[in-house]
Amino acid sequence: MNIFHPRFAVVLHDLFMTWLAWMLSYVIRYSVWVDSPELSWFNYEFATVILVQGVIAYYFNLYRGLWRFASVPDLINIAKSAVVGTFIIAFIMFLVHRADGVPRSVLLMYPFILMVLWGVPRLTYRMFKDLTLHINNSEKQRVLLVGAGRLADMFIRHAHASALYEVVGIVDDERNYKGSNLRGVKVLGGVADIEKICKKREVRAIVVTKENISASMMKEVVDNSMTSNCQLLTLPNLDKITEKGFEISHLTPVTIDDILGREKVSIDWSNVAKAVQGKSVLITGGGGSIGSELARQLAQLDLKKLCILDHSEFNLYQIDRELSNKNNDLITTSLLVNVTDKAHLQQIFSTIKPDIVFHAAAYKHVPLLEKMPCEGFINNVIGTKNIVDTCHEFNVEKMVLVSTDKAVNPYNIMGATKRIAEMYCQSRNKNSNTDYVIVRFGNVLGSAGSVVPLFKEQIAKGGPVTVTHEEMTRYFMTITEACQLIVQSMVLGSNGDIHVLDMGKPVSILSLANRMISLSGKIPEVDIKVEITGLRPGEKMHEQLYYDVEELKHTSHNKIYHLQSTMKHSESYEKLLKQAIKQAIQFQDVDLTQTIKKLVPEFVHQPHLKIVENNN
Repeated sequence: MNIFHPRFAVVLHDLFMTWLAWMLSYVIRYSVWVDSPELSWFNYEFATVILVQGVIAYYFNLYRGLWRFASVPDLINIAKSAVVGTFIIAFIMFLVHRADGVPRSVLLMYPFILMVLWGVPRLTYRMFKDLTLHINNSEKQRVLLVGAGRLADMFIRHAHASALYEVVGIVDDERNYKGSNLRGVKVLGGVADIEKICKKREVRAIVVTKENISASMMKEVVDNSMTSNCQLLTLPNLDKITEKGFEISHLTPVTIDDILGREKVSIDWSNVAKAVQGKSVLITGGGGSIGSELARQLAQLDLKKLCILDHSEFNLYQIDRELSNKNNDLITTSLLVNVTDKAHLQQIFSTIKPDIVFHAAAYKHVPLLEKMPCEGFINNVIGTKNIVDTCHEFNVEKMVLVSTDKAVNPYNIMGATKRIAEMYCQSRNKNSNTDYVIVRFGNVLGSAGSVVPLFKEQIAKGGPVTVTHEEMTRYFMTITEACQLIVQSMVLGSNGDIHVLDMGKPVSILSLANRMISLSGKIPEVDIKVEITGLRPGEKMHEQLYYDVEELKHTSHNKIYHLQSTMKHSESYEKLLKQAIKQAIQFQDVDLTQTIKKLVPEFVHQPHLKIVENNN
């Protein structure tokens, strides 16, 4: 043991105090000083007492805690140690000499004296440290807590010892908390009072310490702190933090995921695992946001083989390396492939022999595809057709097409091509041994090139944050949630089914921008401007998840709906599709767009639409 280690000093302190407690018990009993004939500075009794009490103190973890944080739990452990130690000491002395010469009053006084001699120095040291730290409070970041429960109690206790934070107050909407004190910190009001309190108390950070806070309340917290110029932080729930393991470093910034607040999805993993057990699974677009997360989730199951296809070398390399490091037993094949190359796909299918295929490869950026409709059609339609046909040719058990809400009443090339891809899956399903399933959902948070990472980038640069229209809304869900529901749909769906995922309520993009600015610790329109740029070509104000003629039916999963549709393909569908394929390959943009309109009559194409609001 390092004799200069602080814990060594604590051990020496406690052993000395043990000796002193035993000595004082005799002194009080006989009311004499230490040179009394009945007393000795040290004998076998002292050795027994010190040895036993030292072991018991170690057993009750008295040397793991820091005096700086001494509190009621430490005093309880001291009391336990003193009482248990006394009983063991008495028992040993009774065995050795029937406790002759050891007055019962000594055994009664000793534990109480020991509690005082061990406890008072610890509490005195803590009070001294608290006093010296309060002197330097001006250097700390002033913090307001949201929620007056156990997490707040933990945070306050550790903040007292921290050189980083000073808790100036708490807000909580619970009536029984108002006006109360928690470790000397007063509950100043409710969430609606955050802005006023932040200004009055010069708050610089708001820490959410309410357990299992709802998304609506988190939105309220963010909205009420928009003008406060405060950083918003949160702590994990108590099921992820124990008293022993709590650290100030557990603080993390509040994210947009916390605000959108999707409920945690629960799926029947046993059915999913059974459906894929011992089977070969192939994922196209496996390096993208959806494809890579599908790969991560499926790699945890008992697959025979996992094959990942992507035409992006870097994305493919990343997911291949990640899975190789995590799943040494799984046979993983990563191949650089373009789904528009049917011959290459046929070669791969003949080698891999997949049982289940997830088709996530697609072009998705609306403005780009408005400029290049042929490229969008080739990838999204011809690529899907190649996958669908190859699945049919090689008797794949099931294929799942990842679709989008933009396929409903499409306003742009991207949405129209995805709708045609859906239609082709359904038409092929009529005469194939392969089960085709379509899964349709909205935006996913954090996917490459989507609005959330774009806003983050613009905020990091100091703005402006660009929003195309004040009233624009979009549906959002997390990538993890979307992929869990996709694999569940694979189990539930068949026969060309279209499944729609429950996306919750649409989110205002302008509100999203303002909240993201606020989360960064900036004030919208003061520190960072929000600029309305006008609708981009092909952009819709609001998205739909299904057509009016499609009826939602419940499935066995409460977040997945089956679409029952009366929509029928045009009699000239196959002829028009062949015509469109020919036009796309020959890069006849204008002719292709007209043919797409015939294939998807509800397609309203306005490639040059640009709306800019008049503020006058």
